[in-house]
Amino acid sequence: MSNPLQPTATAVGVEPQSGGPIASDAAGQRRRTTMLLMLAFIYSLNYLDRQIVVILQEPIKADFQLADWELGLLTGGAFGIFYTAMGIPIAQIIDRGVNRVRLVGLFTVGWSLMTLVCGITRNFAQFFGARMGVGLAEAGFAPAAHSLISDLFAPRDRSRAAGIFAMGVPIGVMAGLSIGGIVAQATDWRTALFVAGAPGLLAGLAFMLLAREPVRGAMDEGGPAGETPQVSFWEGLRILGRSRPFVHVIAGSAAIAFAQAGIGAWGPSFLIRSHGMSLAQVGLTLGLLTGICGALGTWLGGWQGTRFSRNGLQGMIWIPVVGVLLCAPLYITIMLLENGTLVLWLFVPTFIVGALWTAPSIALTQSLAPVSMRARASAVYIVAANLIGVSMGPLVAGILSDWFAHMEGGDPASGLRYALIALTFFFLWGAAHWLHAARLLAREQQS
Repeated sequence: MSNPLQPTATAVGVEPQSGGPIASDAAGQRRRTTMLLMLAFIYSLNYLDRQIVVILQEPIKADFQLADWELGLLTGGAFGIFYTAMGIPIAQIIDRGVNRVRLVGLFTVGWSLMTLVCGITRNFAQFFGARMGVGLAEAGFAPAAHSLISDLFAPRDRSRAAGIFAMGVPIGVMAGLSIGGIVAQATDWRTALFVAGAPGLLAGLAFMLLAREPVRGAMDEGGPAGETPQVSFWEGLRILGRSRPFVHVIAGSAAIAFAQAGIGAWGPSFLIRSHGMSLAQVGLTLGLLTGICGALGTWLGGWQGTRFSRNGLQGMIWIPVVGVLLCAPLYITIMLLENGTLVLWLFVPTFIVGALWTAPSIALTQSLAPVSMRARASAVYIVAANLIGVSMGPLVAGILSDWFAHMEGGDPASGLRYALIALTFFFLWGAAHWLHAARLLAREQQS
């Protein structure tokens, strides 16, 4: 029986020789690119199943008779609890040498099944539990995928590769909003969840059949990870914590994710409440804008990261920081405009500049971590961004929405508007951390 961790030369994304780097010829490049595109497609399904609940909030609210804070729990906390709790333990297993390709396939099938279960729930508690199952299954995907990408591409190419991979986020959000809005408008929100969950079952099985495991660390100067010492869970976290640039990248990413997750989760409800748009109109329009503009911004962020990091990792930070700083005034303007058409047009530059940081954040966390701790570095990044961002952003926005609505005489539209404006402060907080990380990296390079 062959070793599941030992690749063959005929499968997608594998090395021609054991223990060596992937071939640098055209065939090797095609294999790497094919596996990267497969991971990006699965990432889009990841966000499709994660984000479709956002566009379905209003019919779910009406069906289950929920308050805004309960909706915030369904879109944020229910998913994020297990997603964050299991991320680092799963990453520890990944760093010990488990087959990452098989894990990605199994996790994809798992979260797709749980999305289908969400569609048959009959009350808030059942839906909450099913969403926790989605979070649990999705917890190990990103650490495994980030680790695979770092072993498929050399450090100089990782930001560009991360940009292609991260394009799955806006594409998945686009699919979730568009499919959810159109299907729910034509049928109901349960059918929309069935449509969202089905493709992942096939994608997970296909990935396990077509992809193979690359040699760990073969694309780095230090060589394969087998030549580097393995460290314990807590020692690994201590090593990562001693890197001040890494800590500031993580802290900044968490703050930015908090703002974006909160605003993103309540964006459709804002357009419905404040501008009277229909579910299908919001889903299709906001979905297309998120997908196209977000994909463009993500690709640009990855491209500039590769281009400007040649003289040091700090080079990939400056442009994303500018984009994050622009997000605050742009979103405030969006929330205060009374013309719905102008609001939609202003989403275009906002989504583009707001996506510039995504690919560099992935590349930085991988490049600042030792080879034997990359899955854990990815998990720390994901746990921070999701514990603070995905879990807390929508929930805090919902709580603030209820509070501001009470202050405004029970007006849910005004309450939500002021809640989302309050979240823009976290863009500034995140940018400050990233600027500090850039200064530390520049200082380290000069010393």
